[in-house]
Amino acid sequence: MAKIDEVKSGSRIEIQSENGAYRPTVSLRSRLRACRSFLLTPGSRPERFAGTRAFGGDAIIIDLESTVAPDDKRHAQDAGLAFFREPAAADFMRILRVNSPRSVIGLRDLLALLDAGSQPDAVILPKCQSADEIRVVSDILDGSTIGIIPMVELARAVFVAELMADAHERVCGLFLGGGDLAADLGVEGTWENLLYARSRFVAAAASTGIAAIDVPYFKADEAGLRQEAMASRKLGMTGKAALHAEQLAVINTVFTPSPDAVSHARSVVAACNTAGRSAPVLAGHVLEPAMLREAERVLAIARKSHGVLQKPH
Repeated sequence: MAKIDEVKSGSRIEIQSENGAYRPTVSLRSRLRACRSFLLTPGSRPERFAGTRAFGGDAIIIDLESTVAPDDKRHAQDAGLAFFREPAAADFMRILRVNSPRSVIGLRDLLALLDAGSQPDAVILPKCQSADEIRVVSDILDGSTIGIIPMVELARAVFVAELMADAHERVCGLFLGGGDLAADLGVEGTWENLLYARSRFVAAAASTGIAAIDVPYFKADEAGLRQEAMASRKLGMTGKAALHAEQLAVINTVFTPSPDAVSHARSVVAACNTAGRSAPVLAGHVLEPAMLREAERVLAIARKSHGVLQKPH
């Protein structure tokens, strides 16, 4: 058995070492961790669906929940499910935010998804409160390959985020809901007020190697968006959601690794490839599985960012 071995069942496969050689796998978790920007779009506005890729977004979130008026819920569901029946692109993730599965309408969303034969990469569970809730949804999705992204947007969810992250193999990321969380805490949704929640959120996602997706920036202020996105990235967020397509370019720029980071990531992978059955070492430091996982994420982002990743000379 090679020293570097983080093989787990289902979608958890991230890093493998076979016959002494490092071999990355493209799992749902690793694909989501390589997404920098997510455009949250009302399901009732299908004319906007195609714009996400045009503006360079890495993923689209079709929303059936809070951005959709009650009278438009059925139309949003029909339009969203039709979108997910269209052929998918390998480098673009398509995600559906259903209504809370603790509600009748949320359960109807999930059942309609299965009945329609639609196939999003994952579903987002708003106002998730427990690991048990995630396991119930997973049972409903049995027989599909759809992942689950719980939202952390209630005060109680902050304290069980690590349990939610590890609730089931389908969990591929966590999504911070800053607006509702701030309301639940009775505070303004500033960076400082939500820093504790963000820190626990990032640690919970890191504990199982899944994506940590930050809340959208709600103001029409590019400088403010850039500042918050940079702070989120430094804290450990893997990506950030947006409400407007015009925000995607800023988010992508912030979450795209620098050439130095790409070079280091390439060195990490090369060290693993040449380690054989020994523990891989780079610059005198043993490389741990989390370092390999991060290197693969950096290289995956670089490949999609057109020109950042260059072949070694």
